[in-house]
Amino acid sequence: MLTVTSLPALGGETLGGQALLAHMMASGVLVMGLPVFALFFLRYFVAKRPTSRVQNLGYLATVATGLVTIVTVFLCMLPIPSTHQMHSLMSIHAWAGFAMIPAIVLLLFGARATRSASHPHS
Repeated sequence: MLTVTSLPALGGETLGGQALLAHMMASGVLVMGLPVFALFFLRYFVAKRPTSRVQNLGYLATVATGLVTIVTVFLCMLPIPSTHQMHSLMSIHAWAGFAMIPAIVLLLFGARATRSASHPHS
């Protein structure tokens, strides 16, 4: 939902109207879900289960891009940045958000490879 509603940003357009409303409503899932996701997958880092480097890289990239996406919007809500800085933060927000897609794909690809290696019958 977040990616679909933000597609106009790729063409240089600003988000507004119903697309912005839907984007803001869906963002709550990311803000609340990212810490849950990060803690859930953290167990694969410390466990003795085999994980692939691709899965680990996907996990780290997903968490990092998610944090950048969230923090940039949070900083815009503070009375600190100027208008120009807010525009820069929103640009970083957009690119970090779009970067989450390949990060998630990398995570899923690595998880599937790890599962296939540990379960030859699947």
